Amino acid sequence: MSNVSYRLAPGVSVRDESFGLLFYCADDTNLTFVKSGGLLESQHLSGWRNESELCRLSESENEKIQKILSKLVERGLILERRISI
Repeated sequence: MSNVSYRLAPGVSVRDESFGLLFYCADDTNLTFVKSGGLLESQHLSGWRNESELCRLSESENEKIQKILSKLVERGLILERRISI
């Protein structure tokens, strides 16, 4: 079993918008718009947040959150930390 946590990558800022989240990367000045449907908010990524803190809704909402988090990790906007227990 592993414990997964997420947080913003260094040099990345995020803010809440009406459509979801807006990520700004200071390194390359790229903007990334994420339609999160209110499932994630900027405060959720301000420090290391355990997966269980982020995924506490219905199963379909948890799947959506997981897809969003995976894409954000893939793009380098958030970091993922896995701890095996």
